[in-house]
Amino acid sequence: MAWMKTADLHLIGFTNVAPAVWLRQWSSLYPALAGYDEEKYRDLIRRYRTLTAVDFEQLGRWKDDAGSDAKWKPNVASVAYEVWMQAAVELPREPGTNDLPVFLAQWAERTSHYVYRGGKSSTKRFGLSRASALLHFISGGKYPIFDSRVIAALTHLLGRAPEYTIGWYVESFCQIIADMAECCETTDHRTIDQALFCYGAFLSKLDPMPAPLQELAVTSNILPSA
Repeated sequence: MAWMKTADLHLIGFTNVAPAVWLRQWSSLYPALAGYDEEKYRDLIRRYRTLTAVDFEQLGRWKDDAGSDAKWKPNVASVAYEVWMQAAVELPREPGTNDLPVFLAQWAERTSHYVYRGGKSSTKRFGLSRASALLHFISGGKYPIFDSRVIAALTHLLGRAPEYTIGWYVESFCQIIADMAECCETTDHRTIDQALFCYGAFLSKLDPMPAPLQELAVTSNILPSA
């Protein structure tokens, strides 16, 4: 990723700044913008080798932003309760490097089932974003989370939309995050994740959105909706 070695990254208002400044400014916005429980996150990451069934349930609550019991239960469309509870039973552990694609595929393709009033029903895939979050936690943060806001941020930084595929995640995305950390002079990859989350959320709300994001919005449904 040579562009990270020579080009400046962008701050709010698209003012050019050094990468380390970009990281500090955008990651500092995370507590106010994200709404995720960072203390819970850090606790789960510290104990990644010994996660229990209760921990996997907490991991699912964290990822799906389901703080209330009213939201964290079967048949709530915004959460993948059924699959997260499978993880709580199976207690998956970090796969070997060569097994990453298989691990991600097996979890991404799992489905949760929903029944609505009137008898209508549907199934929803666990998906790559949640599968990458599961991998992130059971690896102690070694592998990054691949979500819609990160995709929006990378679309602008790369000038093209990332591929929302397991192959691209394994072969390109993980290395991009490592390169960004080096470019931004940090060993804490969590701050890279936080900065990209906030940057992507900001870019997705611009009117008009930057051209690469406009194209991504037309061709996919993976940009953040709020």
